Amino acid sequence: MDDLPPILILEILSRLSDSADLARCRVASKALNTVSAEVRSINLYCSFDRYTKSRSPETKSLVTPFKKIFVNLVSRSRLTESVSLGVEKPLRGLSYDDVEDESDDLHLTDVDFVGDWLPSVAGQMRSISISDFWIQSCWRRSKILSLISSCCHSLLELELKNAWLSVDGLIGMPMLTSLTLEYIRLDDEDLNKVNDCFPSLQVLNLIGVGGLNGTQNSSLAT
Repeated sequence: MDDLPPILILEILSRLSDSADLARCRVASKALNTVSAEVRSINLYCSFDRYTKSRSPETKSLVTPFKKIFVNLVSRSRLTESVSLGVEKPLRGLSYDDVEDESDDLHLTDVDFVGDWLPSVAGQMRSISISDFWIQSCWRRSKILSLISSCCHSLLELELKNAWLSVDGLIGMPMLTSLTLEYIRLDDEDLNKVNDCFPSLQVLNLIGVGGLNGTQNSSLAT
C-alpha cells in the first residue's frame, strides 16, 4: 500500500462509505494515515450492535465512545467539506417503551458536542447531515441552528433529523439552498424565522415536523 501513488490512495479512501473504516486505515500504515487527512467527506453512523455493546457491563469498557471517534476523525481531516453523522435505522425506531436512556453519548445535536468539531472545519463546510438519537434528543432543546448559522457561512445543504430545535440566535444563511427537517420538534413561530433566515432556498423538505399548525409534511423545489 505504501508504494501506491498518494492520489490513488486518496481515491480509495474517499470511496469508503463508513468513516469508521477510515479511522482503522489510519493505524494500518503511514501512507494511509498521511493521505487520509485529505479526505473531504466524513460519514459515521452508530450501529445497533455498537449501542448494545456500549450498554453491556461485559463490553462497554471495550467500546470507544462514538462522539470521540467522530471528533478524532474531524480533527485529523484538513479539508472536510461534507459531514453525515447519525444513528442507524434500528436505533431510530427505539422508543421509551423499548428502553430508558438518559445519557447523552448519542445526543448528536448537542451544541457542546458540535462545538468541539464544527468551528475547525466550518470555513469550507458545504453539507451537514445529522440524524439524532430521538430517545436522547427529544427532551433536550438544541441551539444547533444558531451555532451552524454563526460559523458555516458557505454551507449549501443542511439536513437535521430526530431532534428538538430552537431558533434562538439563528442568523441569516444566504448561501443555503437545500434544507431538510425530518421528525423535528419545532413551533410555528420558529418555522417563520427559519423561512426568513434562509432566503436562497431552492429545496425545502419538512417531514413529520411536530408542533406546526396545518400540514406536517411538505416539500418545495424551485
